[in-house]
Amino acid sequence: MMKEKTKQILILNLPYPYESVHTLLFDSESAMKTFTNSDYQIKLFIGSDWSIKNSGFSFYGPNGLNSVFELKNIIRNDFIRQNTYSITQINENQINIDLEAQFSLIKNTSNNSCIIELRINHHSDEDINIFEKYIKIAYLKEIVNKIFIKIKNLFSQPSNKEKIPKIVLNQSFFIKKNYKEAFNFFYNWDNIRKSLKTEKYWKIFKEEVNIKDNQKYKDFSIVINDDVKIYYKVKSIKEVKDEKIEIVYNKFGKNSFPALNNYIKFTFFNIDKNLSLFLYETHLPFNIASSIYQTVSYYLFYCNYQSQSFGNL
Repeated sequence: MMKEKTKQILILNLPYPYESVHTLLFDSESAMKTFTNSDYQIKLFIGSDWSIKNSGFSFYGPNGLNSVFELKNIIRNDFIRQNTYSITQINENQINIDLEAQFSLIKNTSNNSCIIELRINHHSDEDINIFEKYIKIAYLKEIVNKIFIKIKNLFSQPSNKEKIPKIVLNQSFFIKKNYKEAFNFFYNWDNIRKSLKTEKYWKIFKEEVNIKDNQKYKDFSIVINDDVKIYYKVKSIKEVKDEKIEIVYNKFGKNSFPALNNYIKFTFFNIDKNLSLFLYETHLPFNIASSIYQTVSYYLFYCNYQSQSFGNL
């Protein structure tokens, strides 16, 4: 429950999508690496997690600073992730005041950026006075700012390209066709080209490849305006009879023009005799700028919507 009073410790607007910041802070190990060989350390309790209530962690800082936090509440939806922690110990002393550290990620829908906020919630000024006997609010702000300078650097200087976390972009549509017919339509990229009316600008080249059970499918490359080439390779095709078909593509080849959507998965779910659900999934770099993410989202929605509408004719 929100305490009667609150003090803002940090407010930060990052020019990256909410999904990216959430992935970095809650769904990967990258953020924890900022504490390696640092003046500041975070150690999760055994069996604890950022998403499990009553989990906890210890925070260690310079000059013997340490404190213990226990997760008491989580709010999570498409627009906010908020973890609220009880502060139970400071400098190895059990504290008898009711304090909360409230950490929030907030989606800025106007430009798809992300706001980070940290607050200390409390009942009275007396609680804060007791807290400041252990650590001054001004010093706490200084520590938090230093930590988030390091986290911001992760977006611009990822340490290991192979282990960079990805963010997932999903879109879905109903298609007024049997799921196998829908698959056959989308598997033929000439149909997608026609639905987008890019026949004059896109050239589709196909190469037959063998997948298990001697099924034959085709990799393909797209040449745009004679000078941009994107080559996609079939990674897998799976079918669960009367339930779904999915196909996964990976961008492939050293000479292939760079593309943001290095991974594409089309899944077609069987809903009814002449109705299926199309689920599109792609992975984007976590450090994609919010403006580019927004443009990519809109563009992919347009492409999928046009193809879905064309396929329903």
